[in-house]
Amino acid sequence: MDKKLQIPHILQIGSSSWRDQVELPTGLGWHFFQATALPSLKEYMEEEEISKFKALILEKPEDLLALGEDLAYFQPYTVFYDQSHELEAPSEELAHLLRLKQARPWDFSNKHQFLYVLERFLYDNQYGDAFTVRDLRVRPDFAGQQTVLGQHFLKLDGSYGEEFTPIAQWVYNYVYDASRPINFWLEYEKDPSCQLQLRIQFYRFGALGEWVKDAVFSEEEMEQPLELDGAEPYYLAFSLEAKGEGTLTIGALHKRLSHGPLGEMTVGAKTLRDHKRQEIFAYFHPGDMKPPLNIYFSGYRSAEGFEGFGMMRAMGSPFILFSDPRLEGGSFYMGSEELESQITAFIDQHLDLLGFEPKDMNFSGLSMGTFGALYYGALYSPHAILVGKPIVNLGDVAANLKFKRPDEFGTSLDMMQLIIGQVSQEGIGQLNQRFWDRFDQADFKDTILALAYMRDDDYDQQAYPDILEALYELPVRIISTSRAGRHNDASGPIIEWFVTQYKEIMERDFGRNQW
Repeated sequence: MDKKLQIPHILQIGSSSWRDQVELPTGLGWHFFQATALPSLKEYMEEEEISKFKALILEKPEDLLALGEDLAYFQPYTVFYDQSHELEAPSEELAHLLRLKQARPWDFSNKHQFLYVLERFLYDNQYGDAFTVRDLRVRPDFAGQQTVLGQHFLKLDGSYGEEFTPIAQWVYNYVYDASRPINFWLEYEKDPSCQLQLRIQFYRFGALGEWVKDAVFSEEEMEQPLELDGAEPYYLAFSLEAKGEGTLTIGALHKRLSHGPLGEMTVGAKTLRDHKRQEIFAYFHPGDMKPPLNIYFSGYRSAEGFEGFGMMRAMGSPFILFSDPRLEGGSFYMGSEELESQITAFIDQHLDLLGFEPKDMNFSGLSMGTFGALYYGALYSPHAILVGKPIVNLGDVAANLKFKRPDEFGTSLDMMQLIIGQVSQEGIGQLNQRFWDRFDQADFKDTILALAYMRDDDYDQQAYPDILEALYELPVRIISTSRAGRHNDASGPIIEWFVTQYKEIMERDFGRNQW
């Protein structure tokens, strides 16, 4: 492959080139034009053998107008302009373009720093995973009480001393190869009488046990993800230190590729967090800013991040992706009132940004994502809700673990512990009711429900008949299909049907050719 296709390319539009003002990072393709002398980008990219531009840098936001149709060569969240030229009241056309590309005002007074941000944090990859309490060892002489809550939480209760003292450590090291920045996020809850700090020990990469330094982070510092962006690779070891007394509940220690100031998990994404340090990832893509707004909830994912990006973008319209990084693969988008309210607030914010009504939305998801689509879709009376392999009776999912799915998806019990606070027979009913309390109040008279289900589903066999029963006497349009087998026996045909229904709704109801 030609080297020009491999290096990142930046397009700058302004009065003078940064090439004459600052030393550019090596291996960067820099292209400068004045707004009044822009060539056809299609022809220019063909001549220069450029497959895509990494970012667009503007002196003034008005320079967006000069690009015309060539603006399509730039992805949302990759357009930056000098904040000193920000307009209080841009024209309607310019305001539309700024929203279309989610253009970001930026302080260009320190060009070196901004270029470093582009070089280190503006990339496409996403990845995250976590150390769980299965990887955690409590100090042997801890005299307090230890309670293991499933596979994802460890509760300690006792005295930790008057000074910060190691209380637990993770048995595995993490290899930081310095190729990309990373961040860490620790789940925990504690009594006010107990204080915490996280210690990270740095060992020389490639050496056996050669300690280099320690970094200690307070609770105040841990209110935000802890970021590591260094040029040197290390082996990292983690331990938790505490002082005071009381109850301390420790959860997962998440490790993720970092996009720093450009987004969490991926460029442009946000992380919704509650006071219990529980998280949901959220991402908005403006598409062409025309209806509908498609909302997709990711299914079970052992690796943290979004799914469905390519499928949603191919439809052309605006979309939102949600992903649940909790437990092992997700916790079905249920949580505290605070966390769930942030999900709806994220939807409302972008519904308002686009100027759409609820009837201009489609909610969707597969497997675990079906719960999110139905649970939050029930609040809006959207145009359509599309689901494949629905799961709604989460208590039944946990109950089926013993006989229908022995030793498969133990996360269901951890979910009951997380949401209800206990694993019990009563918890089964309470977990089921969380969904039906909301679904039974929904107004679906103008909503299309497209459902594909497995007739022998070993997770929630009653999902489809229960939904039908709840809607039986209501004027609801339901489109459905089924396949023989258990939950995971026919994923391909279910997904194919799901995508086909999506395309038909997009074409028939919104005039968007999808074929």
